[in-house]
Amino acid sequence: MKYENEVTVEIDISKEDLFNILKKQKFVVKEIYDVKDIYMLNKREKNNNDTLELLKNCILIRNIIDVNGESKKITYKYKEYNNKKEIVKQGKINCKIDSIKSAKELFEAIGYEEFVTINDHITVFSNSLDELCVQEVNNKHIYIEIEDDCHYTDKQYLDINEMKNVFKKYNIPIINNNYFVKKAEVEIKEKYNI
Repeated sequence: MKYENEVTVEIDISKEDLFNILKKQKFVVKEIYDVKDIYMLNKREKNNNDTLELLKNCILIRNIIDVNGESKKITYKYKEYNNKKEIVKQGKINCKIDSIKSAKELFEAIGYEEFVTINDHITVFSNSLDELCVQEVNNKHIYIEIEDDCHYTDKQYLDINEMKNVFKKYNIPIINNNYFVKKAEVEIKEKYNI
């Protein structure tokens, strides 16, 4: 399993205002793509009201659509949390697949069901110093994710604090000073009123 660091925040301004801030800081669009994640959960786990525990038991069936076409995969995300629900360790394993439908049918055959779906429209911005992934989730929430490995600047953030400081450096307002927003948890709570 490949382990990595990232921070995810929900922004406290409109998408248009965010894009204006980024433009003033010389960020340019590097990539635009869409991701549809179907979270599959074993039916035996569904009565658990601990959303983080539910997410630990989910398998994602993922369809990534960009200018080059589609990429389909099954993804398992592993996360460990501290007592503040901050992510202290995370990683993921991907397995390429040919068919979303077949993958879904396979998991349904072994007792899984579709739990929540996230449609994510992603715009990757970069300037000479930093890289940000702006994510519009289910046409309701705007998040920014920063990963430790940048693809367009050849930069590697050394730790979580360095990633957190990017938001301060560019005066990007975030909700509740939370750097570990879990997009799927938000969607689960909204869908199931947990």
